[in-house]
Amino acid sequence: MADMTSDTARVAKRERWGFLCGATMALGASLSFVAARAGILGGLLAVDMIFARFIVAGAIMLPLLLRFGFFDLAGIGRRRALVLTLLGGAPFALLQTGGYGFAPLAHGAVIAPSTVTIVSTIGAALFLRERVGRNHLVGAAVVLAGIVLIGWDGLVRPSGERAWLGDLMFFASSILWAGFTLLLRHWRVPALRATAVVSVLSFVIVTPAYLALAGTAHLLALPLGLLAFQGLVQGGLQGAVTMVAYSQAVMLLGVSRAVLFPAIVPAVSVLIGIPIVGEIPSVLQMTGLGLVTLGLLTTVGLFQRRGAR
Repeated sequence: MADMTSDTARVAKRERWGFLCGATMALGASLSFVAARAGILGGLLAVDMIFARFIVAGAIMLPLLLRFGFFDLAGIGRRRALVLTLLGGAPFALLQTGGYGFAPLAHGAVIAPSTVTIVSTIGAALFLRERVGRNHLVGAAVVLAGIVLIGWDGLVRPSGERAWLGDLMFFASSILWAGFTLLLRHWRVPALRATAVVSVLSFVIVTPAYLALAGTAHLLALPLGLLAFQGLVQGGLQGAVTMVAYSQAVMLLGVSRAVLFPAIVPAVSVLIGIPIVGEIPSVLQMTGLGLVTLGLLTTVGLFQRRGAR
C-alpha cells in the first residue's frame, strides 16, 4: 500500500514539473514570436536575429556541453546530434523567424504551434504508438478550418500580398520542430543535453556562414541595442530556457500531452503583440484564432479530461 502511495506521489510530482515546464515553454515561445516580429519591423533581417540567437544560446550552453562531453556530443552521438540540430536548430529558427518578413504576427503565432501540435500528435500515434482517438481527428479538422481563415485573411488584406510565403515558412519550420519533438521522445535524449548540443552546433554552423555572407560591415551597421535584445530573447529565452523546458515537458508528459502547451501560444502571442507591435487582429483573424485554439484543445483531449473529472 505504501509503495502504491509512493508511486502515485512520484507520478503526480512528474506531472506537476511537466506542466510547469510546458507553461514556461508557452510563455517563452509567445514572447519570442512577438520579439521576432518587432525585430523585423525594427529593421533587422532574419539572419541577423538567428546570428544573435545562437551567439547567446551557444555561449550559455557551451559550458554544459563541455561538462557532458564535447567530443561525443554529450553522449548523443554525431549522427543523432546532427539530425536534432537540423530539425531543432538553425534551419528551423531561420524559417520561423524569416516568416515574419512576409506575414504578420498572428500568422506565425497560429500556424506554427498548430502545425506542431497536429503533426506531433499524429506522429506520436504512428511511430510512438501513443493512442489517437476521435477527439484528435475532430480537433485536426477544426484547426485546419482556422488556418484557412488566417491564411485567407492574409491574402485579401493589402498588407498580406506575400503573406502566403511567410505562412509556408512557418509551416515548414513547424514540420522540422515536430520531427525534433518525436525524435527527442523516441531517442529519450535528456533535455539539457539536447539543448546544449543543438545550441553549440548551430552556433558553429551559423557564425562563420553569417560573417562570410553578411560581412562585418553589415554587422557593425545594425542597431546594436536591438540586436542585443534579440540575442537575449531569441537566444537566452527561446534558444535556452524555452527549449529546455519544452524538451523536459516532452520527456515527463509524453508527446501527446506535452503538445497541449503550443495550443496556448496563439492567444498569448496575439494578446502580447497588441501593445508591443501594434498589430490589431481583424475579425477574420480572431475567428481563425478562436477556431485554432478550440481545435488544439480538442486535439489534446482537454475537454474530454475535464468531462471525465
